[in-house]
Amino acid sequence: MGSSRVMWENRDTFGCELLKLSMAEQAIHINSTVMTIGESGPIEMHYQLELDLKWKIKHVHMQSEGTALHLISTRQSEWIDENGKRMDALTGAIDIDISATPFTNSLPINRYDWKLGQARDFEMVYIQVPLMAVRKVRQTYILLDGKETRTFQYRSGDFQSVITVDEYGLVTNYPGLFTRRY
Repeated sequence: MGSSRVMWENRDTFGCELLKLSMAEQAIHINSTVMTIGESGPIEMHYQLELDLKWKIKHVHMQSEGTALHLISTRQSEWIDENGKRMDALTGAIDIDISATPFTNSLPINRYDWKLGQARDFEMVYIQVPLMAVRKVRQTYILLDGKETRTFQYRSGDFQSVITVDEYGLVTNYPGLFTRRY
């Protein structure tokens, strides 16, 4: 994949995201800008992620509306904040799920080889934008179709959807929420 640029349209609240992905020898780097409309008006959010080559989070840095969040994930699935403090409530979570982007669905999808009908449960660090509030949640993905594109049933709490991804595991359609435009 080398490097690529992806753009999603936010179909739920209006907006878009421009994401730049680059693969280096030791890491995958994500740099993205999300613009959308929140309860109190327009929101601009920037995030940078560093992943290992197996799509596991190493560093998260986010900024939105004067609020910032910086998290580091250890090899033991522990999380450390910008002050070096362990965040025990997040222990065991490997991936993140940022509420304002479909990209973070790619993290658990790309880390595994999938078989048709296979279900996998994940503990995720859910990050609510623009508040930057974090909590651990359980999510489930089931591979429904694995031909040229892959389709997954996605579940988190009472919410569920069918997500379609391309050959690189990047979301192309997340019904009612996000559509890939480029």
